[in-house]
Amino acid sequence: MGKLTFIIAGGGTGGHLFPALAIGSELNNQANVNVHYVGSKFGMEAEKLPAMDVEHTLLPIRGLQRSFSLQSLGRNILLPGRLLSSKLKTQRLFEQLKPDAVIGTGGYASALPLYTASKNDIPYFIQEQNSYPGITTRHFSEGAEAVFTAFEDVSKYLKKKTFFWQETQLGKTLYMGIA
Repeated sequence: MGKLTFIIAGGGTGGHLFPALAIGSELNNQANVNVHYVGSKFGMEAEKLPAMDVEHTLLPIRGLQRSFSLQSLGRNILLPGRLLSSKLKTQRLFEQLKPDAVIGTGGYASALPLYTASKNDIPYFIQEQNSYPGITTRHFSEGAEAVFTAFEDVSKYLKKKTFFWQETQLGKTLYMGIA
């Protein structure tokens, strides 16, 4: 059996990037695994991933700016072009790597890889570390194989039958699922 290839997508902030790196590190400890990270040219991953010398692709995507300013307006005007360019780059990456699975850790940088996985019948998983899931997680959760969460209450915001979360009591870690 050949190497399993995982694309781990997420970024913009450390809250999305560091869980991606932790998951990738654990996967890299397994035999026959190839991990490729996907992030944004505008997130902190643009600095961190090259410095770590890991396989990665940076998309020219930026999230929708929700504030009202000239800078936000300018960024939103550029969004359709960035989206198209990022979509094409993501499609080429998937054709090249032929991933076995995709893991999204949230943020706008994970949206296109999750979308591409869903359109190509590639299994995908979502790891949501926040108590209230972001737009990308909420949108793609229904088609995910599983959504892994840190908080039990996240399940009420998502359209997914299976959730996992972690509780720590008296030094014990319990994994639970909701069907």
